[in-house]
Amino acid sequence: MNKKIILSVIIPCYNEEKNLPELAERIIKTFAMKNIDGEIVFVDDASEDGTHGAMRRIADEYGTAIIIKKHDQNKGLFEAWKTGIKYAQGEYVCFIDADLQNLPEDIASLYEEIHFTHADMVQGYRSSIGRVKNSRYYLSRGLNLLLNLIFGMHAKDNKSGFIIASKEVLEDVLRFRYLYYYPQSFIAVSAHIKGYAIREIETIFQSRLYGESFITKNPIRPTLLSFVDLTKAFFEFNIFFKKENVLADFLKHHKPQRQDTPLSWWRKSLFNFYFLTLPLHVWMLSRNTKQYYFELKKSQWLSPEEIRELQLIKLRKLVRHAYQHSRYYRKLFDSRGIKPQDILTLADLQKLPLLDKDTVRENLYFGLLSDNYDKNKILKISTSGSTGQPFVCYADQHQLEMRWAATLRSMEWTGYQFGDRQMRLWHQTLGMTWSQIAREYLDAILSRRKFISAYQMTGDNIKKFVKALNRYKPALIDGYAESFNFLACYLNNQDMGNIHSPKGIISSAQTLPDQSRAIIEKVFKCTVFDKYGSREFSGVAYESNGHDGHLLVAENYIVEIIKDGRQALPGEVGEVIVTDLNNYCMPFIRYRVGDLAVAMDDMKVSPCGRGLPRIGTIEGRVQAIIIGKNGNFVPGTFFAHLYKDYGHIIRQYKVIQEEDGSVTLQIVKAVGFNEDEFSKLINIHREFLGKDMNISVEFVKEIPMVRTGKQQGSISRLKIDFQKVKGNIIKRYPEK
Repeated sequence: MNKKIILSVIIPCYNEEKNLPELAERIIKTFAMKNIDGEIVFVDDASEDGTHGAMRRIADEYGTAIIIKKHDQNKGLFEAWKTGIKYAQGEYVCFIDADLQNLPEDIASLYEEIHFTHADMVQGYRSSIGRVKNSRYYLSRGLNLLLNLIFGMHAKDNKSGFIIASKEVLEDVLRFRYLYYYPQSFIAVSAHIKGYAIREIETIFQSRLYGESFITKNPIRPTLLSFVDLTKAFFEFNIFFKKENVLADFLKHHKPQRQDTPLSWWRKSLFNFYFLTLPLHVWMLSRNTKQYYFELKKSQWLSPEEIRELQLIKLRKLVRHAYQHSRYYRKLFDSRGIKPQDILTLADLQKLPLLDKDTVRENLYFGLLSDNYDKNKILKISTSGSTGQPFVCYADQHQLEMRWAATLRSMEWTGYQFGDRQMRLWHQTLGMTWSQIAREYLDAILSRRKFISAYQMTGDNIKKFVKALNRYKPALIDGYAESFNFLACYLNNQDMGNIHSPKGIISSAQTLPDQSRAIIEKVFKCTVFDKYGSREFSGVAYESNGHDGHLLVAENYIVEIIKDGRQALPGEVGEVIVTDLNNYCMPFIRYRVGDLAVAMDDMKVSPCGRGLPRIGTIEGRVQAIIIGKNGNFVPGTFFAHLYKDYGHIIRQYKVIQEEDGSVTLQIVKAVGFNEDEFSKLINIHREFLGKDMNISVEFVKEIPMVRTGKQQGSISRLKIDFQKVKGNIIKRYPEK
């Protein structure tokens, strides 16, 4: 019995005689090494050299693994692909050029990515490693930038023709109305417009072994033809395609009684330019974010009753989607005798069971992801790992755009207006790629934001911060609560002269104690606004100028405070349960964040006049501080950001400081643990804690949870009184 072919590799060929023997040999070896039942489909596009003869010799050597088709006349790359697809027998089809610039071994990487991620298409983007920076390179990068800008994409290399997908997807994607000179430039564009989920992975791209690319010989002609292709694409694809917008439709029938003051002409000009260029500098966001921002500015003034009506509409749509497209939820609902039509009120949400992190981990690739998850684009998110166990989830483009719009809205609650200067106490570039860093700083320039490292707060660095603050004079400062706490306590004990007073400070990541808040407000002579959120959802609730609880982003989330299986009464402490109303690729319905909060009356209007529901004080989010031997102040969030990128080698961690100058790392190894990567991790610890820091390691089987259901990522037993910090010296309580 013949084996079922899983993967067909289609190779269009025009005068590639010298490359084919090595190419075929390496592909066949890759099949064998990765246990892939595959075949090679050669398409000879009327070559004028010995290409066809080379194909025949390869077929004689490898037998049934080779299919050969020949065009009577040269028809171009597009027709060669179509011919290959027609005769391919595999479940998946991979396109690769015959010139050996793409490594045949990377075919296995593309196959594994599409097989394990459930993406509709995987594209190999060409690595810059060892790549020649010639005219071809810069032409490609420029066109990639244009394609991203025009079609609202964020592809690293949408011109790459190194692609894998199912036959059905490719047949759909390649139904072009027009004949393009360079069709490889529009495969990803077509997939994006048609709503397919696209993944990109880095692949090696090297110089040709034989011959020279015609693009390198004469870059002017391909440049002009590329612009001709772009003109055709404007007519080919509907670039103004809009996703269903429940909030916009709701606002057509519910007019808020209040409107915000419009921006001045120069702020509006900067604002419009920022959003025009948004896809260039903020990952996965399109210009639709601007529309969502204006809608949220209106919806905040809806009444509590109208807000709940909007939530119910979005909830019922989400539940129907989850039942239809998520095997996990369909099985869960059926087991409890629940149908989507049974969710008639917000209270009916309590008919559904709670979703925890362990359940997500167990079912992430076994039914939790929607089988049609918002295929415009989805993003893999690794949580910060503050609990000691990094966590992976996915978000779709619409959810990310609504997040960003809500963030911009909440900043205005502090008195900030777009165009005002900002300063951020940030984790800097830890764990980010160079392209992510470039995007972050481009966004900072356009939004008038400056960064200050939150992880290296020695006395000298704090003095530099004060100088930068007084020189830049930001209207808004945001950052981690621990960083603000340490900073304010230091400044409170130092005579630093006049310190610039911003309009507001946004504190996030941990709950800020009242005493610390008072010191910060005293030092900076402004109001502190608390932000509550998580990596899964970003900002969930924010303090407004009403300063009576945290206003929930109710257009994006339903937040329940649950105690003993029921809705907590106002004033009671309960568990925070979040339902994400926008994320359709991975539905989060009644998700246990792992935090405790005080319940409030969600039908009572906030003193600021907004109808959004509220929650009270966030409990259980104060994290420990680790003091380096070099005097650095290192918050628990540092380790959270650090360890999230090492989830492949470390399953759980805990940083414990028992005495000054030393820490103990408790480590639970992951399956992929290796000593070299772990050594790199230790070196990063020494870089921030000091080269002389005594770091001991304990490998353990499990790290127990704390009462909130989280695993505490770091803990210090030094009994540091941050109210008595002077200079670089950390004063401690005397031993009893």
